[in-house]
Amino acid sequence: MGGQGEPSVRALLGWFDFAALECFQCQRVSASGACESGKSFCQTQGSQQCFLRKVYEGDTVSYGYQGCSSLCVPMKFFKPNVTVDFRCCHDSPLCNKF
Repeated sequence: MGGQGEPSVRALLGWFDFAALECFQCQRVSASGACESGKSFCQTQGSQQCFLRKVYEGDTVSYGYQGCSSLCVPMKFFKPNVTVDFRCCHDSPLCNKF
C-alpha cells in the first residue's frame, strides 16, 4: 500500500492528528473494574486515541483492556456466548474509564 498511484494508509483510515491525551492503561481489568496487571497511564501521540475493550460472557463483563492505540476502530465481535466491545475516544482525558 502507498505505492505509486495507490492511496496511503493515512488516506484510507481518514487519519487525523488529535491533541495529546492521557489515557488509562491496563493489560487486564477485572469484571469489577480493578486493574489486575500493568496499571499505568499512556499519552496519545499523533493519531492515537484512548481505547477500552470489554469482553462479555453472555451478558456479564468478564474482563477488559485499556490503553492508547494507533488503530482504533469502534466495533463489536460476536462469538457463541462471547462478545468483544471495542471503543475509542479522544474527547477528554481518561475517557477510556472501565
